[in-house]
Amino acid sequence: MPRTLTCVSVALLPALLSATNAAAQQDNGPPTYAMLEQQSAEALAASEKRVKAWYADPEVQALKAEADGGKASAQIAFADRIRDDILGEIWSSDAIVSNMLKYYAMAMEQGDGTAFLRVGEIAESPDYYTKMRRERDRSEALSYFEQGAELGNRDALAGYLRIVLDPAHCSFCVDRGEYEVDFKRTDRWKIADGKGEERAAAYREEKAQALAKAIELTTAGRLRPGDKAAHTLAAAYLTGVQLPYGTRVTKKSSAATSDDESYQALLTNLGAQWLLPQSTEKALEILVELSMRGDILASRKLGALYLDGHTGLAKDADKFVFYMKRAADNGSVIAANDVGFELLAGKNIPANHARGFEFIAKAAMEGYGPAELTAGYALREGRGVARDDKLALEMFKRAAEHGELDGAVQAAAMYRAGQGTDSGRVEVPNAYAYEKKAEEMRKLTPEMAEFLRRANRDRFE
Repeated sequence: MPRTLTCVSVALLPALLSATNAAAQQDNGPPTYAMLEQQSAEALAASEKRVKAWYADPEVQALKAEADGGKASAQIAFADRIRDDILGEIWSSDAIVSNMLKYYAMAMEQGDGTAFLRVGEIAESPDYYTKMRRERDRSEALSYFEQGAELGNRDALAGYLRIVLDPAHCSFCVDRGEYEVDFKRTDRWKIADGKGEERAAAYREEKAQALAKAIELTTAGRLRPGDKAAHTLAAAYLTGVQLPYGTRVTKKSSAATSDDESYQALLTNLGAQWLLPQSTEKALEILVELSMRGDILASRKLGALYLDGHTGLAKDADKFVFYMKRAADNGSVIAANDVGFELLAGKNIPANHARGFEFIAKAAMEGYGPAELTAGYALREGRGVARDDKLALEMFKRAAEHGELDGAVQAAAMYRAGQGTDSGRVEVPNAYAYEKKAEEMRKLTPEMAEFLRRANRDRFE
């Protein structure tokens, strides 16, 4: 029987705790001889000072005392502080790692799913593992995410599902971003006796088991707004996930190698090339439920699907407006801008200028740059609202301040024409100021210009 994803047991936590046991006898113990040889005395002294100061901080001491008292949330919070504040320090690095993992382990023993999530994140992240002087291990991460998911932690479930849906990952795969077999692992776990078709069958069986479990955990019970796992699964259903070329079914007899009908049936449904077959219907089931619960992103995704159409889904202007309005009513400035723009433009859906301006005004008053720009045009043209040059100029100026080049251009043009000015006449100094601002924005690299725009827009995601 091949090694499966659900049976991964690479002992990251016990191994690290064992390897650093001696250094872990004190929270800020001495550096190892290897580190002394590699680091300058000045660097070690500076690191020692930072670590000792951190442990001496009254707030840290209070949190540690609460963690030592046995409260799981405090144990996780203390471990998080170690991870975020001093992980990677060269002085007492082994003790720091061991101490962090020790407190996560204490919370794990109490069945806290968040602790499993944290260790999974550490195992998966190259950044954390660089600080720990180890290579990341996604199989280890999968194991901890799975345990956290089984304890009801939805973020851990999202991590579990994300790795399971990655075609490049399996228990005997090389972690290089694409499907590649680590033959040392296949030999050690006796997966396939060196035959490519047997390895492919083992891969499909392993992925099918894990995927069936991930789908069951994701869709069980009532979905809540913001559920990352549900969004991940819905996105995967919209596109489908293909099997790597070297793992696709080539013989009918190799469609399944297990007697377990629960995933043998799933394997059969995968067909020749799909890890997860595309299904707009299943994606809609998830997104609609999330939207009904007030999930803004789900409503926006549904709106986009009905605006553009999708496999097996016809364009529907009314449903686009319905879902974007729902998102806007729940506080989405971006949804208000998007539906307002479409109603004003009338290109993709029938125009409704008055209603469109209502949505645009709602987004513009929140300081959303694109909406301010659109509102400026609408007010200057009298589209969906009574013409108001003074307010149009104000909208263009606000848009310019929020990184919109056209806002600066239009503000300068209105000052040059004497439109909307307080004096009712041409105001050259103000026109020049916005012309200069537009010129400065044009000189920016495309990357920097986008960064400035995003600095404003990202506040509303």
